[in-house]
Amino acid sequence: METIDGKFNPNETVTDEELVQVVSKALKRDVLSVKYWVNQLNSTAEPATRGEVAALLNTARKAMPSDKAQITSVKSINEITLIVTLDAPLTAENEVFTKAKEDFVFNDGLTLTNMPRLKSGSVATYIVPTSVQKAGTTYNLSYKGKNAGSFVGNAAKVDMTTTTQVTNDTFEIEALKTNGVIDYGYVISAYSGGRGANAFVLDENNRANGITYQIIPSMQGRQVTITPEGGESIVAKYVPFTQSTDGKIEPKFRLPEGQVLKPGVKYTLTSDWANIANPSFEAKEIVPLQISGAEAVSETSINVTLAQDPGDELFSGRSVQLTDPNGDKWVATYKFSSRKGAVGVFDITNSGKLAAGTVYTVTPLGAWATSQATFTSK
Repeated sequence: METIDGKFNPNETVTDEELVQVVSKALKRDVLSVKYWVNQLNSTAEPATRGEVAALLNTARKAMPSDKAQITSVKSINEITLIVTLDAPLTAENEVFTKAKEDFVFNDGLTLTNMPRLKSGSVATYIVPTSVQKAGTTYNLSYKGKNAGSFVGNAAKVDMTTTTQVTNDTFEIEALKTNGVIDYGYVISAYSGGRGANAFVLDENNRANGITYQIIPSMQGRQVTITPEGGESIVAKYVPFTQSTDGKIEPKFRLPEGQVLKPGVKYTLTSDWANIANPSFEAKEIVPLQISGAEAVSETSINVTLAQDPGDELFSGRSVQLTDPNGDKWVATYKFSSRKGAVGVFDITNSGKLAAGTVYTVTPLGAWATSQATFTSK
């Protein structure tokens, strides 16, 4: 913004776009949040006055991360999710899961299950995932060794709709935004830039456009029980980074290694964190993914290409074996969230490296895919 004769000129104007760009870059904060703050100050089509700019900068000052941030309120919104507000945003170091798990301490066995995530549009309010709370239990929260408040364990489970088989060992549970259920990935600052038009802001009451939303927190470490008709129950674990990809809210769960769903058998899901409206499906034989090609990206990574775009994160948790002409083998594991269309990045494990100019055969580990692909390393 320019000045005239060195004066601030509070009655002059500045465009909203100028405001958003300056503040978001200065704070390293997502554009969606800053736009939300600007709209709260200036809801008309007129440019903002310099007085409104001053008010925005005051909000920006409050939104500066601090390693001395303290919790001002804590509220349970369902049995696996807290909304925690601080007097300043956490630093990046204090958000890291291992550090946050040390800092957020509860009684009665309740624990943090993943890192706290800053809500888009808020100054310092976080979505905090926990293990399953006991309804009616009073929990005390200690933050960095200091009492930070208490809350009562919530009995509300997350409302999911339908469960569907996606591979021979994996199934998903759907949630719908139209039913007032939203995955946290669409309403947090860290992800808003990559969610495009699907990202939006929930107010302090988790409302937007007249709707109060249930929030699905991080599924890290979650599990469900799947029971075949007439058989014994099986515990299936969440497949990382699958809960809201390609614009869909469909967290995926996988059977223990080596187990598969039996075609023609009816399976029913139960969960200690979700209500599932349609919890059963009949398993069917699903054709494995087909690896059509591979290429070396570096001496430690390869691109794996499928015959067609799966339209979802079906690489997650999968590995391939790379075999050279001498019979030496390396394992490469999918790099989470690296898929672009039909192509995903696989990193070689255990410090392995490709030998230059060598032809490798790519073999899926497990029955998740078929392959006759080979590639020559660089």
